[in-house]
Amino acid sequence: MIERLIGIILLILLVTACSPNAPYPRDVERQLEELDRTIEERDRFEAIKTQYIDRIKAKLTTGSTDLQRYGIYDNLYDEYYQYNLDSATFYARMKLDVAHRIKSPGMKFDAILDIADRYVLSGMYVEAREYLSQIDSTQLPYDLLPRYYHVYHAFYDGMATNAGDPICQDEYLRLKKIYQRLLYEKLGEDDIARLYLLADMLYEEGKASEALQDLMDRYDTTETSLHERAILAYLIATVHQQNGNNWEAVRYFTESAIHDLKTPVHEYRSLYELASLLYEAGDVERAYRYITCSGNDAMTVNALNNIHSINRLLPIISESYNTLMTRKRIQLNRALWSVSILSLLFITVALIAFRDKRRASAAERETREINEKLSLANARLQKYIGLLQESNNIKESYLGRYLDLCSEYIGRIETYRSQLLRIAREGGMAELQKVLRSTAFIESELNEFYAKFDATFLHLFPDFVAQFNELLQPDKRIETIPGEMLLTTELRIFALIRLGINDSVKIAEFLRRSVSTVYNYRVKMRNAALASREEFEKQVMRIGRLS
Repeated sequence: MIERLIGIILLILLVTACSPNAPYPRDVERQLEELDRTIEERDRFEAIKTQYIDRIKAKLTTGSTDLQRYGIYDNLYDEYYQYNLDSATFYARMKLDVAHRIKSPGMKFDAILDIADRYVLSGMYVEAREYLSQIDSTQLPYDLLPRYYHVYHAFYDGMATNAGDPICQDEYLRLKKIYQRLLYEKLGEDDIARLYLLADMLYEEGKASEALQDLMDRYDTTETSLHERAILAYLIATVHQQNGNNWEAVRYFTESAIHDLKTPVHEYRSLYELASLLYEAGDVERAYRYITCSGNDAMTVNALNNIHSINRLLPIISESYNTLMTRKRIQLNRALWSVSILSLLFITVALIAFRDKRRASAAERETREINEKLSLANARLQKYIGLLQESNNIKESYLGRYLDLCSEYIGRIETYRSQLLRIAREGGMAELQKVLRSTAFIESELNEFYAKFDATFLHLFPDFVAQFNELLQPDKRIETIPGEMLLTTELRIFALIRLGINDSVKIAEFLRRSVSTVYNYRVKMRNAALASREEFEKQVMRIGRLS
């Protein structure tokens, strides 16, 4: 009887401790599960992409002709187009160099359009306009006119998005629509880009439903590539979203995200649009996970439009994270109450068993096994609590520092602007140019930024330097000035690794060093490790851990 009562109470506690996710339709839930698996396997898709790019690069040999090199560079540009902005720009420039050597106007215009296109995506509108001004549209080959109109359409779309003056914005929108119409008229009837553009135009007019059937027909065609299906699914989702059919929007945003990650590309919109809808539906954990994934990719590709979208969703990221932490704390409290109640019940069972000699042996054995399980459960709970506390401390410290820095930098930029205005007024253009050529201001700001980063990090991990040195051979340990809250370059690299930033490219960008310098520092420290070189960075990740 008592065992049945315990089972019923345990079932009730488990049900109340676990809050269900948003009630999705079954087909949507299956798609979301597939997306989760795709995110878990994305390293495999990235590896396939990298291997394919390496095979293209291997075709470049000393005996390659300029014409062959141009074709290979063009292939590499296409592969990096939405995958790595810097690499795409690099190979577009290589194409331009080859075009100048062989004196081919068509190839030159093709390369210039590639460069301008990438500059528009990265928000470098001044540079993009300089390259576009080199093109006389009357001399363009007919097959390059659609790309010419496309780049100008994207250029004015970006300018309108970022314009602060409503009058300028209206003018940019007017020019955008002119090039939008020119592009639409130049694209062939069967060109899928024409369908993309039509759907976009109808969406802007609030008539997206008129394009739905054509989008669905093209989406179901077997000849459609994986990347094309990603774009079509995204457009179909926006139609459903405009019509208020959110479940269908979730379904097609999910399909688009799956195709994007399998292609793979880093410049996309579907995953963070999906995250926004899931957040509104109450699925905070998935929304947080998807926003984090899309945010990492947006920073990797450094596309201005995506970064603007991430900034728009930044409040959702923060609120999602806080909500997630609150839910975890509630679940932990429920679990602790469950353990306490179960402990009382098992004590009761033990007392009854002691009074009943015939069941004494069985009761003792059952109590012992359950106590062992409770100990393991308590140990796990303490570990989770420690990890949550550490994560929350890091989040609160760096979020607070981020907000302070934003406020301080706005004030400093205003002060710097006032100083430049005063210098221009009093000293003239020569004095102003002298000040602008000086790097003292930037170096001062960087030094102060790194000092604040060091102070924040050492506040979170006060024993980091001492524990880091304990992992090194005695003669390779890093000396720091006692009492100063400053780190050396080596220590900053491994401080970032301790915070979970393991990519050498991102570390190099943060520290304003070359990737090879960061790589050499990491190799140098691994070689100086007391224990295994392969385990060194894992040991660094455990420094200061609460449990």
